[in-house]
Amino acid sequence: MKALKTLTIFTLAACMCTGGILAEEKKAEPPKYTEGSCCDKAQKEGKKCDHPCCVGAEKDGKVCKKCNK
Repeated sequence: MKALKTLTIFTLAACMCTGGILAEEKKAEPPKYTEGSCCDKAQKEGKKCDHPCCVGAEKDGKVCKKCNK
């Protein structure tokens, strides 16, 4: 009986470990900017937009709605 419990615990532990390894990583998608916006132009130049509204939105993980309608 003790062997069965031990085997069950090791099996569950192995499943949990392999599940994390086999899980596909989510890739961060680049933000979708409106064509011609200040953020779009900065991205095409390889920079980040330095407008205060855009910087604040980026800190929140969003896109500035004022500049990217």
